[in-house]
Amino acid sequence: MRAFLTILLLFGLPVSVLAGGASQRERRILYNFDGDSCMWTRAGSKEPVAINVDDLKKLIDEIAYDGSQVDTMLVCISAQVMYYPTTVGTMRGTLTAPEERGKWRASEQQRFKNMERLFNAGIDPYATMLAEAQKRGLEALLTFRMNDAHGNDFLRTKFWEDHPEFRLKGGALDFGHEEVREYVFRLIDEAVQRYDCDGIELDFQRFPTYFADGTSEDWVTKINSLVERVRKMVNAVGKERGRKLLLAARIPSDYGKSPPSYEKSLEIGCDPVAWARNDWVDFLVVTEFYIQRYDLPIAPWKALITKVPVYGSIECTEAGSGIENWLTAEKYRRAAKHLWADGADGIYLFNFFTCREKGEVAREPPFEVLAEIGDRDGMLAGD
Repeated sequence: MRAFLTILLLFGLPVSVLAGGASQRERRILYNFDGDSCMWTRAGSKEPVAINVDDLKKLIDEIAYDGSQVDTMLVCISAQVMYYPTTVGTMRGTLTAPEERGKWRASEQQRFKNMERLFNAGIDPYATMLAEAQKRGLEALLTFRMNDAHGNDFLRTKFWEDHPEFRLKGGALDFGHEEVREYVFRLIDEAVQRYDCDGIELDFQRFPTYFADGTSEDWVTKINSLVERVRKMVNAVGKERGRKLLLAARIPSDYGKSPPSYEKSLEIGCDPVAWARNDWVDFLVVTEFYIQRYDLPIAPWKALITKVPVYGSIECTEAGSGIENWLTAEKYRRAAKHLWADGADGIYLFNFFTCREKGEVAREPPFEVLAEIGDRDGMLAGD
């Protein structure tokens, strides 16, 4: 086998050939850390707390316990800003003046202190999480928010400040400009080069607005070109490291106005069917925008996408901001049962742990479901 791989490298064949089975591996549950609240909360905390390396490793303990069906861990490292010291973009919170920082909510103040202390000590919390996940046998990916539009001052970047002509509402960027696409590519490239990850996911759902004007056909062409370029970069980095690196994507929708559909994705400027057909992505995730939808359509996507796995996402909350709307174990089971029945290749969890953010009424996530909802046959038993 080693001789075969050497021949492939000598002839310059794509790295996707080197480990083609990686994209087809079984992924029962894919678990997405937002890279944010997991940096200022921990088990049992009712308020923002200081964290250390043991706390970071505990995050992986919680999802990789004996019997857990989590196969893939993803950790977010961006939201316009980057969450680590960056030479391409802006690190989170660093453009905010001290007087502005004093007005931050307590969680953001604590997060900033935690990150400052860890990085100053030579500890990269995201590298720690990735390494710990890989140590436990999990696939460990980065996830990159393509156009986050939360608009908080601590998410402000120098690129945003320097280029008002590239702005969309709420903090997002206009991908109609080549300069924006180049900047975003360089951020993705930096992240992949920095971290010993198993690949990266492009999160087009955070947030699903990319263009100010033009036609959807032109938008699709521009986004396709960007995805293809990222694929080539990921292949090149993988070749240097002697293994295949994955590229995945979360498919955009229309902010919950209608069920996620291929037609709506094309209107937004994204063609995930083409990404799969052209071997640019190794898997795709169908998802709602933050709020849980118990009828998330998977079958229509599976009919269109046959070359790569299609996973169905469960969001963390129903409509409303109260803790009573956060999904219970039974609601996770209900959502997973639908996804399996509609043909999903696995279950994707988004913001599963964020019920810890809710102060005095915070509750622990229902970690017990991680040993249940990845079992397709078990979920569908009795149907």
